[in-house]
Amino acid sequence: MTDRFPEKICAALIDMDGVLYDSMPYHAKAWHQMMAEQGVKTDPDEFFLYEGMTGEATIRLIYRRELGKDVTPQEAAELYARKSEIFAAFGKKPLMKGADRMLRAFMEAGIPRVLVTGSGQASLLDNLCSEYPGAFPDGMRVTAHDVKHGKPDPEPYLMGAQKAGVAPADCIVVENAPLGVRAGKAAGCFTIAVTTGPIPREEFEKEGADMIFPSMDAFAYWLESRLGANPMAAQLDAIVASLAPATVTVVTDGNVERDVMPAFASSKALSSANKVILSPGEDHKNIESAILIWKALEEAGATRHSLVVNIGGGLVTDIGGFAAATYKRGIRFVNIPTTLLGAVDAATGGKTGINFNGLKNEIGAFHLPSEVIISALPLATLSHREIVSGYAEMLKTGLIADEGLYRSLLDVDAVIADGTRLEGAMKRCVEIKEDVVRQDPTEKGLRKILNFGHTAGHAFESLAIERHKPLAHGEAVAHGMLVELILSHMLKGFPSEEVHRYASMLKEQYPLTGTSCADTPLLIALMSHDKKNATTGRANFTLLRSVGDPEINCEPSEKDIEAALDIYRDMMG
Repeated sequence: MTDRFPEKICAALIDMDGVLYDSMPYHAKAWHQMMAEQGVKTDPDEFFLYEGMTGEATIRLIYRRELGKDVTPQEAAELYARKSEIFAAFGKKPLMKGADRMLRAFMEAGIPRVLVTGSGQASLLDNLCSEYPGAFPDGMRVTAHDVKHGKPDPEPYLMGAQKAGVAPADCIVVENAPLGVRAGKAAGCFTIAVTTGPIPREEFEKEGADMIFPSMDAFAYWLESRLGANPMAAQLDAIVASLAPATVTVVTDGNVERDVMPAFASSKALSSANKVILSPGEDHKNIESAILIWKALEEAGATRHSLVVNIGGGLVTDIGGFAAATYKRGIRFVNIPTTLLGAVDAATGGKTGINFNGLKNEIGAFHLPSEVIISALPLATLSHREIVSGYAEMLKTGLIADEGLYRSLLDVDAVIADGTRLEGAMKRCVEIKEDVVRQDPTEKGLRKILNFGHTAGHAFESLAIERHKPLAHGEAVAHGMLVELILSHMLKGFPSEEVHRYASMLKEQYPLTGTSCADTPLLIALMSHDKKNATTGRANFTLLRSVGDPEINCEPSEKDIEAALDIYRDMMG
């Protein structure tokens, strides 16, 4: 990814299929059916990879590959006409969720829009004016009929920039296909990829996409704040003004500095703040990084009335909070988490710390932040896997405290794709955690309910690390929750149908742990030595009687844990 979003955008060059219309599944079916009629074998999903190419180029590619021959222009035209006929027969194609918000954001900012599509489908092109009124004025379209060379050749986007009357370097391209990204980059444009189809994020990274978003809704949500007033920046300025600190020091890491900090350019509070940029990665969550922050505070002349603003994931909020907790015996800090896990877990609750002597969070302190700013905006460029990992913490929160929240969160893809809905769920999770922490700030009793899924989850995580096939923390906890739901059913009467409902979601959204019966003794040993256990050698769990009804300090026998792991493997098999 590039250093930052361009400060100046003179035109937006926007693809159609998969960006404005959720039409690619129908294109793929139509191509597959037309080829089958010709006796040509294809995989429907492969047509997502050819998106952006002209119809003739797609036909030539497949005929050469499968039949070892070429087609004449006339033959190609007839075959494409048949594909178009099949496509039209599928009926009206749904608008892509979030596309209208994206176009409105560009229009309200006064940024010209040019449609740049490899398609020639009249059934879509003819409806653009009525379905996206005012988005593409006359003369602001480039289609398959206008170019000699379709994507991945840069010609379509070069022509789009020409129609907008600006240099390609001053244009932003919005694409959902790797070949389209290649075309945008070859034209010299800042190129956004939106993964609305089955093609994995890695394919867009290979093509050099400058930024990658998991859905059009996520991109629109991000774009609205980028082109208008950033609500996070305004909220931070209001908080800093109310705290009236002697000095402000910002703590972040290299990745966040590159991808997120430009969105805070309008913040008055940060304009004169000194900044500490840590190296990203768990290896840097150490005393040396804390020293960097302490030195920066000293150099800024910080006093006990100063403020630290932590902008980043769990590493940044943990270590920035620890530095604030220990500098002059405690100064104030504000957290702005930029990962989902950080937002609903690390940034709230007041646990701060660093790793020491190979042990995670071995040195730390309880020190509550003055404020935590929760927003889905910084999550927009994270991969689906990163978001789903943090999502496990939200599922946990719903399971232990809010049945309605949990039920809504089971619709994982819909929640993640909707920035407003995701942010609302994040804020509800934080409310729940803050209420628990307020009642038990130092984890003497009630706060232990927040450990649900973590005893078994930490064991899965440790085993994966030992095998050099690491699971993300949230992925391990997601599997740990299933083990503990099974124990809850066995020992506390938790409903069986709820266990199966959760297991179905887990198999669909999370990578498998790959454990076998041979791993059971080690997993039980790891659970028995978890640092949260009250009794040495006895695994301590939070279990559920029902959704929203937890019970702490449960110590199942090894036989019960072994049985739960057996059932877990059967359900994941």
